[in-house]
Amino acid sequence: MASDAVNCGGRAMVDSPARPRILLGLADAHAEPLVAGSWIGSFVSLGSLLRRYLAKLDERQLVVAISVPRRDYVGALIGSGWMLSSPVAGLDKPLAVFEASDRSTWLRAVTDKLIVTGRFTNLEAHSSGPRVRTGGKYLPVDRYRAVSVLDEECESVVGQVPAGGYLADLTGASASWLERLAAPPMDLALVGTSKWIREDLEAVIGDGTAEGALGTRLGTYVLPFEPRAATWSTSIVSASRLGEGELLSESCLMAILDRYGAIKYLNDVTVPIVVCIVDRSVADESAAETLIEARHSHSQPISVVDELHWQPPTAVEVMAFTVAI
Repeated sequence: MASDAVNCGGRAMVDSPARPRILLGLADAHAEPLVAGSWIGSFVSLGSLLRRYLAKLDERQLVVAISVPRRDYVGALIGSGWMLSSPVAGLDKPLAVFEASDRSTWLRAVTDKLIVTGRFTNLEAHSSGPRVRTGGKYLPVDRYRAVSVLDEECESVVGQVPAGGYLADLTGASASWLERLAAPPMDLALVGTSKWIREDLEAVIGDGTAEGALGTRLGTYVLPFEPRAATWSTSIVSASRLGEGELLSESCLMAILDRYGAIKYLNDVTVPIVVCIVDRSVADESAAETLIEARHSHSQPISVVDELHWQPPTAVEVMAFTVAI
């Protein structure tokens, strides 16, 4: 929203005489009413704008430092915009994937209602059409809408397809929703206090202008890795694990460092885009000092408004620069 617009995947939704004002709302749980705020869509928009900026980095790292009154939800919102603006994976037709699979193949197969993840077993001819046994489920092939091959072994899990909700409709991601669930990008990491990050992802987002509107979990868009998940995408990394030398995945393109506990490891993070969330509700200048030091180390300043095309919300301060990786 940079003010009251949401820009994801190249689509901008703005106020106009022909379109009612778009304002997103948040709530901590489904049972609670959504509370609207223009800052909500602004952070979603930033996630999509950062993905768009990837192509301009030319082997440099972009660091965006965001100082906010409170850290709550900010990383989850930016991550949602990043994920919803990701390109859709080009998947072969389900039957072709099943025909090319054997017992050493692990798949994620999505129907209109189910996400079936696990080892492929076999494909069988049937009078009503071919049937497949994969992930412990035996179903007609024509039930499946999107299938992807997984790089690693996993246990068999069957989950429900979550509704994309208002934000997926708003950003255009609903048109490819099942493909996104089958093959989400593995290119985001949220680093900080795991408990707080997961609590943020339980919050729900939706239409802030419609009375009684239902929200969708932010985790539905970010798809955090967790036990017994049928589909996953984003790593939730405890800051202490970075301190112990753990490296982020090679596929990671953006890391969000939440508060100083994560920001202090900025120099150890080599992914193309790093977002640092500075929480001003904590009386500690350490995060700001770390970022100022990084900015002074052979960096090139970036204009948030003119180059990232993002207008920070009220009471939010931003600094952006690039450094050599």
